[in-house]
Amino acid sequence: MSDPPEGPFPPRPRRDSVFLKARVESSDIVVECRVRNVSESGACIDDPVHLPRDGRVLVTMGTLHHLEGRVRWSHDGRAGVLFDSAHIDVAAARRPRGAIEPVPQHLAGWLSQMHSPYRRGDG
Repeated sequence: MSDPPEGPFPPRPRRDSVFLKARVESSDIVVECRVRNVSESGACIDDPVHLPRDGRVLVTMGTLHHLEGRVRWSHDGRAGVLFDSAHIDVAAARRPRGAIEPVPQHLAGWLSQMHSPYRRGDG
C-alpha cells in the first residue's frame, strides 16, 4: 500500500536559520536588513520598510549578487522573498560578502619584486 500524498502543495525546501545581512533593492528603496532563514528557493528577512506584497526585489547576500525575486508575504516587520531562480547555492549565501579567493603570490624571481617601490629600474 502506498502512502497518501501529504497535501496539495509540494514539500518545502529545507530552511537554514542564519544570522546574515542582506541588501534588498526595490524600485524605490535600498535597505540593509537581517536574513533570518534561507533556503534554495527563498528567504525570510526583517522588513523595516514594509515591502509591498508581490513587489519585485533584488537581494544580495553572501557572495550571491542581485538575486531576483518577489515578496510573497509581509507581516509584523518580516517578509518572505521567493527567488526567481529555481535553486540558489545556500553555502554561497552564507559566505561573508566581499570574501574572495586569495591571489597567488609570486615568491621567487623578478615577479616577486615587480611592484616594490625599492626596485631599481633599468635604464
